[in-house]
Parts: sequence; structure tokens; C-alpha cells
Amino acid sequence: MRKLFSFGILLLLSLTRTIAQNNYPDSLKQLLYGGEDDTLKARRLYLVSSYYIYRQPDSGWVYAKNALALSQKLNYPRGEAVSYANMGQCLSQLGNYPEALNVSFKALDLFRSLNNPGGVILVTEAIGTHYRDQGDYRQALKYLLQAQSRTKAIPDTATIDLLDFFSELKIDALSFQSSEIGFCYLTIDPDSALFYAKRSSTFIEGIKVPWIYPLIVTGNAFEAKNQPDSALFYYRLGLPLLSSVAPNDAGDIYIGISNVFKNKGLNDSCISYAKKGLDLCQNISYQKGVYQVSGILASVYESLDPAQSIKYYKLNKSTYDSLFNQQKTREAQNFAFNEQLHQQELQQKLAQADLVYRNRLNIYFLLAGLLVLIIVAGGLWRRNIFKQKSYALLQKQKQEIDVQKQKVERTLEELKSTQSQLIQSEKMASLGELTAGIAHEIQNPLNFVNNFSEVNTELIDELQQEVDRGNLQEIKTIANDIKENEEKISHHGKRADAIVKGMLQHSRSSSGVKEPTDINVLADEYLRLAYHGLRAKDKSFGATMKTDYDESLSADEAGIGKINIIPQDIGRVLLNLYNNAFYAVTKKKKSIGSEYEPTVLVSTKKLNDKVEIRVKDNGDGIPQKVLDKIFQPFFTTKPTGQGTGLGLSLAYDIVKAHGGEIRVGIKEGEGAEFVIQLPSKIQ
Repeated sequence: MRKLFSFGILLLLSLTRTIAQNNYPDSLKQLLYGGEDDTLKARRLYLVSSYYIYRQPDSGWVYAKNALALSQKLNYPRGEAVSYANMGQCLSQLGNYPEALNVSFKALDLFRSLNNPGGVILVTEAIGTHYRDQGDYRQALKYLLQAQSRTKAIPDTATIDLLDFFSELKIDALSFQSSEIGFCYLTIDPDSALFYAKRSSTFIEGIKVPWIYPLIVTGNAFEAKNQPDSALFYYRLGLPLLSSVAPNDAGDIYIGISNVFKNKGLNDSCISYAKKGLDLCQNISYQKGVYQVSGILASVYESLDPAQSIKYYKLNKSTYDSLFNQQKTREAQNFAFNEQLHQQELQQKLAQADLVYRNRLNIYFLLAGLLVLIIVAGGLWRRNIFKQKSYALLQKQKQEIDVQKQKVERTLEELKSTQSQLIQSEKMASLGELTAGIAHEIQNPLNFVNNFSEVNTELIDELQQEVDRGNLQEIKTIANDIKENEEKISHHGKRADAIVKGMLQHSRSSSGVKEPTDINVLADEYLRLAYHGLRAKDKSFGATMKTDYDESLSADEAGIGKINIIPQDIGRVLLNLYNNAFYAVTKKKKSIGSEYEPTVLVSTKKLNDKVEIRVKDNGDGIPQKVLDKIFQPFFTTKPTGQGTGLGLSLAYDIVKAHGGEIRVGIKEGEGAEFVIQLPSKIQ
């Protein structure tokens, strides 16, 4: 039989930590003396009864009955259900199957009312085993298959809470149920019995408590198939486990082995194991085991010792009468019939309750419908009364909304106009800085042109004087000097023309079309323009410019190395970054003094299919708290009037429009570095 109740005792004892391993029943009984009659005492009572079920079932029944009385007194239905279940197990062990069924059905009803699926599974199994023990295998299979069906419906990883002191895994329950189903098939179909026994054995590895019942059923199945050697093999597998299993399982092992030896004609071995089994079964009042083993001994002693044979026949007869007399059989059948009637009555009550519930539900729906109609009618009436007022209010609100809409639209137009003006202002500021740079760039060649023009004027005057004198040699010398000066004037004029054309090329409005551009030349030109533009506005301005251009990005005579960009747009981006860098180092120079050397570093680099431009300064850097805002429109860290807050925003948009990205790295107090990456393919 199952290891359930002894496992429950061990679990409780480990929790209380007050009971020694070798005398825990007595120690547990000591806890019953004194104290209040409460649910804890009820639990202790049916735990003691659980221990005695397979050892002293008559004592177990007494403790279970006391637990039942206390639970009823305390109105403790869970305790009643467990007590009835224990009483059923004890009575079945004592051979009183009708009363065992009676109290088990009471336990089943209580567990159902408590909505305890684990308890329902356990008691359903127990009822099946009661029917099996008295030989009613049809009823036994009915309840055992019900229990297995309920168990399979439980999730695989779930723990089944059978009673309030015992729980087990789904695999344990399925193994036990398969063994019990196999036992019921022993006399009907041994092959089916062996099938279920083997199915039960497949679960043994997952069971934590030693259990030999599948071995017993497997041995019985092979014995029914007239394969004694196989049967003996499985019986003997259980012998090492006898000290750690329920006593009735040990008795069944001895009975199975003795029966195999009897059929083999090995009388001495048969008698040895049979007497062990008889002593054990009598000590624990296991009446079914006494009946089986006494029959074996009576049969074996017929040819060996007739007196002993008669003795065991009498024991076998008296045990049989106590187990299977006609009155008990009729009572058991009556319990099965009454249970069917009970279930039918429950179904009828449920149907009647369902009908009453539906009728009430229909009434509630009708009343709810009437209430809804009343509410709707009232709502329509109120709507009709306030219709004009609501309409007038809506019209007024609409007019107010229209007025607000017009105000919002005007405000939006003003914002767009202001934004356009600011953007244009930013562009004009950039253009002003470009103009200042251009003016400075062309100043040198213009100076040469002016100087040589003045010299030529003086030489022409000298030439006229020499003509009057008729000094031909001096005339030729002066003419050659004038010619050389004209060549120099032409050279510097062309140089100024090239500077103006180049600057205008970069400063004119963007065409929006990408052009092959030498990025190194573009970066260098705008660096010089930004520097000279600031010098034109502030003569005290000065900074060290360092460049590190990637030579692979410099275009050769054939134009190889240029990249496709919109030069005017990228020029504006660079000019803005240069101006910010020069502003940062100038600001730091003014706050620190001569010991600080303002420096701006510009570098380019080819990275696979990308071009990287870095603009780095050694100013004060950008505060960490505003780093996320620097690319937002109209955000600036400069004093009022010195910046529009659109420069970096426009730069961000231009770089993104090129399919590139712009980011900033800072070390507060040590400077800032802007990095532009353009995904332009080199031609």
C-alpha cells in the first residue's frame, strides 16, 4: 500500500523538532495530553492514527475517531474529512469493507464541499482500493480510473495538496494509481495487469520515498501468467526495501515469495517466508494478508503435517468469514448503490438549483431592462428640455474655439516669420564673417597691385624725360622695368580674382546639388576665412591653428580624391564650428591670461566609405548639464545678443541631410571636440 501516511508523520515530526527518530509515535502522543482542544490537537490525533493504520489499525481507528469528534466539536470540516479518510483506511485494514466505504464516502463529500482536489483524489483512490480488497474489481476500476483522470488534469510541475499534512508530486500519484489498476486486472487480464504495473514502474525514479508496490503488482502479474521465475525476481527486488516501507507491503512481498515457492514445490522455503508473512500480518491486523498466507500454509502442510494444515485451514476459514460474509458483501453493494443514488440526487439538486438560478436571472434581466427603459426615457425627456440651451452653449463654444483657432494661427505665422528672420540673420552673420575674411585675403594682392601701379607711374614720368633727352639706352631699361611691373600687377590681380571667385563660390546660396569637392581645401579655406573674419572684428584676437589632413582625401590633377557634397552647406557647418571654437578659446584667454595658448585643431580622415572631420579646441568645454540641448534650435550658451542659437541646429540638419552624423565629445574645463562623419564615396 501507499507510503502516504507514514510520510506525513515524518514530515510533521521534522517540523516540531521535539520527537526522537526511534520513538516518535510515543512522543507525538505525549503532545496530546493537556493543552486546549483546538485544531492543532485535532491534527495531532489524526497524525497518530495515520501512523497506526498499517501497524495497529484498531488503535489507528480509535485515534481517528477521537480526531473526528474533536473536529466536529470545533466545527473544523477539514479535520473531519481527514479523520473519516483515516478511519476508512483503518477499517479496510481490519477487513470491515462496508464501514470503510461508508466513512470514505463521507470523507469524499467533505473534500468536495471544501473544493480540495487533492483530498478528492486521495479518497477516490482509497474507495477504489476498498472495493478491490473485497474483490469487486469493476467498482474498484471505476474509482481508480476516476482518480487517475483527475490527476492527469493537474499540471506536470504542480504539487498535489492531498491533506493538510501531506502533499506529493503528480508522478507519485500516477505511479500508485497505475499499480492499483494493474492489481485489479490480475484475475481479469494478466497482460493488462503487467502493462499497468510496468507503467507504474516507469515513475519509480521520480519518487523520493521508498515504494515497492509496483514490484508486488509486477510479481503478481507474472505469477498469474505462470512465469514464477520472473515473479520471484521482482519480489526479491523489494526485499532490501522492507525496513523502510509500510508493514502490509512487506507482508505482501513475503506472501508472493512463499506462493512462488509453493508452486515450485519448495516447501521449506515456502513455509519460511509464509510464516514471516503471517507473523507480520497478524501483528498489524492485516486480515486480507492473514487470509492469503494461512491458505498457503494450510495447502503446504496437507502432505507434511495434517494437524498444522487443519490449524491453518481454520484460521483461513475464520478470516474469510470476517472478510467476505454475505452480509458484508450486501452492505458493500448497498453502499455502491446508495452512492449512485446520492450522485443522482446531487445532479437533480444541481439541475433544480440551475433552473432556479436561471429563473432568477431572467427576472433580474427583466427588471434591469425596465430600469434601463426608465433611465432612457428620463434621459430623453431631460435632453428635450435642455436641447435649446445645449445648442446655444455649443454655438458659443464653437465661436470661442474659432477665435482661439485664429489667434493660434496668427501666433504660428508670427513664430514661422520670426524663425525665418532668425535663420536669415544667422546666414547674414555668417556671410558677414565670410566677407571680412575675403577682404583680408585679397588685401595682400591688392597692395601689390597698388604699389606696382604707383612705381609704373613714376617710371613713365622718367621715361618721358629720357625721351626728351634722346637717351635710347635708358629708355629701354625703364621700359623693361615697366613691363616687369605690369607682369607683377597682372599676377597679383589674377590672384585676387581667384580668391574672390573661390570665396564667392563657397559663400553663394546653396544649389542643393552635390559636387565633387576637395574636402581638405574646403576645410582649410573656411578655417582661414573664420580666423581672418574674427581678426577683422577684433585686432587683439589671436589663436594657433593646427591642421592634420588625410593626404588620401587631397584631389590630384585628375580630381581623384574629391567627395560628393554640397560645398556651400558643408562650408556653413565648418564655419559655424570654427567660430564656436575660436570664441571658446578667446573667452578662456581673456579669463586666464598670457600663460594660456589658445589652439584650434582641424583634421580629416578617411574611414572606409566615410570621411571624418574633427574640430577640436582647448577652451572651457561644454557643461555636461546642457550637452543634450546644444543641437536644439535657439539654444545658446553665449550672452544675449552674441548668438541666435541656430548655428549648431542648422549644422545638425545639414549633416543629417547628407546622410551623415555629427556628435560632440567634451572634457569640461579642457575643451570640446566636434566630429562630423559624411558617408561620401571617394571618386
